[in-house]
Amino acid sequence: MVGFSRLERNWVEWTGMARMNGVSISTQCEDCEILFTADDQSFHLRRDTDWWVVDKVDDRNQRHNSLARFSAFDLAEKYLIWRWSSVTRSAIGAKPLGARLQSLGMAPNVDAIPTDREGAVELRTSDGSAVVPRSTATIFSHLMSKSVDEVERMAKDGVA
Repeated sequence: MVGFSRLERNWVEWTGMARMNGVSISTQCEDCEILFTADDQSFHLRRDTDWWVVDKVDDRNQRHNSLARFSAFDLAEKYLIWRWSSVTRSAIGAKPLGARLQSLGMAPNVDAIPTDREGAVELRTSDGSAVVPRSTATIFSHLMSKSVDEVERMAKDGVA
């Protein structure tokens, strides 16, 4: 069984720093394991056979299913922590961190494989697989081999 406490802590921390309203967390969602909600956006984290799947609900209440998929829970943690911190860093005017990773190109230990889904790519490493939006694939390729603690430290650089 996985624990959600790290994600819960990060959601509260990053949404608080961004001064988001309507922030809540629920494990009583009908279609997911855990739901992270704010007035501007929400994230459902659910299981689909062997994958952890992230669905996003945007500020117009439109749900985008399978925004990202992960073969391992820790990959989903890294993705969500990075995504939430990136939104907050932008909202508070902190230096963005993705540009440096983007400039490095795809991580050398990661295979990028086209998918059937438009705008998505599958990243494969010895740590597992992730299907993510093409726009974030290069950055996430560098995060896959890092520990969740390391991703948290990187995300907090210059803001905490």
